[in-house]
Amino acid sequence: MIKKLKLSAFLILLGEILYWLLGFLENTDNSFWQSFTTGVLLGLSVGINLVGIILLISNIAKLSRQSK
Repeated sequence: MIKKLKLSAFLILLGEILYWLLGFLENTDNSFWQSFTTGVLLGLSVGINLVGIILLISNIAKLSRQSK
């Protein structure tokens, strides 16, 4: 159970790092590849954050059921 909590925290952190990296890439020139890579980074960031949040919520729910 602790491994899943660590994994969810890592995924949330990784999503935030990718979003932070997106801020640096938006300030460069506006070419097709730059737009494509920022779109991919944004999608990955949001997706990884959602998976991490869902994992965290499900693990907290399992822990609360086990403690009863």
